Amino acid sequence: MIKETMTKEERILAAINLEPYDRVPVAPHINSDFALCRKGRPTSVAFNPAFAEEGFQAIIDLFDEVGEWDAQTLSRGGTPATPNMLRLLALGYGDRMKYPGQDSRISPETSPQYEEREMMSVDDYEEIINLGWDRFLEKNLERFSRGMSGVTLDETAWSLAAKGSIDRYIRARETWHQRGTPVIAGVLLADPQMVLSLIRTLPQFTLDMYRRPDKVKAALDAMVDDIAQGALESMKAAGGPSPTGIPGIMISCERGSGQYYNLKLFERFVWPYIKRMVELWAAEGYVTTLHFDTDWTLNLPYLLELPPKMCICELDSTTNIFKAKEILKDHMCIMGDVPPALSAYGTPEEMEAYCKKVIDVVGKDTGFILSTGCSVPPDTKDENYKMMIDTAKNYPPPRS
Repeated sequence: MIKETMTKEERILAAINLEPYDRVPVAPHINSDFALCRKGRPTSVAFNPAFAEEGFQAIIDLFDEVGEWDAQTLSRGGTPATPNMLRLLALGYGDRMKYPGQDSRISPETSPQYEEREMMSVDDYEEIINLGWDRFLEKNLERFSRGMSGVTLDETAWSLAAKGSIDRYIRARETWHQRGTPVIAGVLLADPQMVLSLIRTLPQFTLDMYRRPDKVKAALDAMVDDIAQGALESMKAAGGPSPTGIPGIMISCERGSGQYYNLKLFERFVWPYIKRMVELWAAEGYVTTLHFDTDWTLNLPYLLELPPKMCICELDSTTNIFKAKEILKDHMCIMGDVPPALSAYGTPEEMEAYCKKVIDVVGKDTGFILSTGCSVPPDTKDENYKMMIDTAKNYPPPRS
């Protein structure tokens, strides 16, 4: 094992700040499904709110049994949210998320499935432009929530739910801190383009960008600050950032990548809003984790426009992580990107070889956090998961 000369938080901050570290930090992006499945519980339990505490405890047990890692990407005991942030989540997913054990069409042993279904009409663009996002959401929640299970329109209930989310997050964060393990991000949300894509559907929103581009752009302009400020209010309610800038904010970016759209569309409908949000949060002292699902290789140069050393580029194994290092090495920390198939179906030897490869190239000198490509699959092999943790602890990064 490498002789450690840093605390976990110091190691994570060194990676974010592009400073030398004693070794590459490791921070798997973990949900409770893997932690519960290894105990013989079905995935249906992991996605049932009634078992949230059991799921969180299973992650803690994994941490203690398999070997400590350096940070939690999210607390996984809850994310803090104001009432409007909760409404945003209800609108973005609501009853279109089909959970194992709660929907007869979904096997209790599989992961949740998302049903692409329109929740928003073309006429709604005008109302978003006129009202702003928060007022639009408040006015139309009854229409959007019709048929959603577990959604109430009572304002007191929304406030209580928001307080509960903040309290759960604070308790979970403290549990990790008692183990000397920082939580990298508190709030998790999506960028404005992805929000519209979810509620309008990907095909219809894509057509809208071609058929009514000015209206789509004006709606995005009306949304971005409300969504960004909602994230700030949620984090401030949970205690705000530490002097180090973490816990920060995680933004899930998926449907705006080069895998979906050409750069002309990206530059008009996606990038200005990601940039605006990151800049607002950086001005308040928050580090942003850019959770990039799908292939963002084409879009990587744009990240150089973001505040230096205030972001983490988290990749899911479809973006070329070696190209990311080449472009971002003096500007931004990179996190990732052990492929899910390797975790679930590879051998420990293959896992070790892959981790050493990314440590050699992406972890050279500084600026890298070894992690999983998106979340840890529920069918991950214990021995593969442990090998990922152990390789980071035992394999020194090369130095210039």
